Amino acid sequence: MQVIEERCRKATAGPWKSFIEGRDFSSGSSFIQTGGEDIELTGATEDDQDFIAACREDVPLMLEEIRRLRKIVEEQRPKSVPARTERVELTILCLIQDGDRVLLQNRVKNDWKGYTLPGGHVEPGESFVEAVVREMREETGLTVTDPKLAGVKQFSIEGGRYLVLLFKAEHFTGEVVSSDEGRMEWIPYSMLSEVGTVEDLPDLLKVINEPELNEFQYVVDGDAWTALLH
Repeated sequence: MQVIEERCRKATAGPWKSFIEGRDFSSGSSFIQTGGEDIELTGATEDDQDFIAACREDVPLMLEEIRRLRKIVEEQRPKSVPARTERVELTILCLIQDGDRVLLQNRVKNDWKGYTLPGGHVEPGESFVEAVVREMREETGLTVTDPKLAGVKQFSIEGGRYLVLLFKAEHFTGEVVSSDEGRMEWIPYSMLSEVGTVEDLPDLLKVINEPELNEFQYVVDGDAWTALLH
């Protein structure tokens, strides 16, 4: 818009008026009358000349209207809009417990290797409970019933946060099977310290099993990840 305004400022002063031979007078050549010297166009049609002459008046009026509308928009726009939405990646983990033992997945992927809780992503349009039931069936072979939300895990990611809903299920049917994600094994609580669990599993179990805890939060500072339990 500033470029257009500068062009208008540098152009010969108006008003401009188009005079066409045979329409506005009987002899001579067509020209545009300006506030300075007349302008004669070569190769332009009558409509071209009328358009160019009219633009000298119309463009400044259009710019003024744009400024007026911008002012209205600015006056109606809230002075500050709090950022209440962000991108969230939704996942679930589920502690399947049978008496004094828990079902863990010996995860084989290098990004998070070791014994951990089975889980996965929530699909678009899927409820969280539906996601738990589906993921447990896919990764463990079990059909869990009445899974309970027992806590949350979260940490910041680029442009938002990664949110893990922590569930607990003590009722299930079926036979345990493994998947490409890793081998499923029943591990007694008393033996957890003797197997190679992922680093944060003890804290996750605390959040899930201890009523006074609700949240596992990683605070990320560069390459340092600090776990906070709330």
